[in-house]
Amino acid sequence: MAISKEEAIVSLQEFEPQIWTCVNCFCGLCVEGCPVFQESRNEVGAARGLAQVALAYMNGELDFKELQDTFVYGCTGCGWCEWTCSLNTPLYIQRNGSRRTRVSGATIAEILRSIRAEKGKVPKNVRDALTSLYQSGNPYGRSKKSKDKWVEDLGLNKPTETILYVGATVPFEERATQMAEAVVKILQAAQIDISMLGSEEMDSGAMAMMMGGEGVFEVMTEHNEKTIKEQGAKQIICVSPHDYDAFKAYYPAFEGLEIKHYTQILGDLIETGKIKPTKPLEQKVTYHDPCYLGRKNDVYDEPRKVLQSIPGLELVEMKKTRRPTTSDQWRQEP
Repeated sequence: MAISKEEAIVSLQEFEPQIWTCVNCFCGLCVEGCPVFQESRNEVGAARGLAQVALAYMNGELDFKELQDTFVYGCTGCGWCEWTCSLNTPLYIQRNGSRRTRVSGATIAEILRSIRAEKGKVPKNVRDALTSLYQSGNPYGRSKKSKDKWVEDLGLNKPTETILYVGATVPFEERATQMAEAVVKILQAAQIDISMLGSEEMDSGAMAMMMGGEGVFEVMTEHNEKTIKEQGAKQIICVSPHDYDAFKAYYPAFEGLEIKHYTQILGDLIETGKIKPTKPLEQKVTYHDPCYLGRKNDVYDEPRKVLQSIPGLELVEMKKTRRPTTSDQWRQEP
């Protein structure tokens, strides 16, 4: 269920009940699997530590200058703390919970980042990326026209009912561009009529929100809603899990549009026999579940179906894979 932009953006004061929940918690499950804690062995960057920092700041016990980059920008937004927190497990919260109601270390981190942004006190690389997103629609400050040229060269600049949304990094980052072009070839082989927005495609807002650029987030979402609705699209296929999550979570205007990640589309095409991999790939591979695709949106099977359909390929699961039923499954071996 998508929520409005107004519902998406929260302040520390509005999020205070969830902050108190973290502060008063003693289980520590959100800490043990947190990537920031595992890397630094410092709880201040995990959900419970961020909650204590946020509460101290709200109460005037912590000065703004003490909100250091190392923990304000440490959270990756992976969703581990949201998944493992018992307050988020009730069925009603799972179905209807939003950024305003779920206990989340990522939300606390993003609010602290937005406070830094409001005061103009952000690291230079973050400031530059937000400025570029606002001005150019991508974090690199590259010309919009180059994206138009790329889309035109692919012959995908004429409106269709299905939009392939490639995101802010394409065609400005080589590996992301190669992946997007591979997806285009497969969709065309399956005779799916797709188009792209070119320079009219801005970041979905996921990148801006993560960096604390709430104003930029609003600009992005308003622009994308208007552009995509004007095109009359009925389906959006996303290359990035972050864009997929943002469209499903923060775009109420897209109610009725079919929003899919490309792995879901490929899984459907393979299952219905519309495409069939025939070239053997004699390799042993593994698959890392993207946090925003798996943990946040429960898309686990389709990517594996794609890999398992390739002749000669052996899929080997990592120890940390899918959604574990207990935190014990993800504990480190001695």
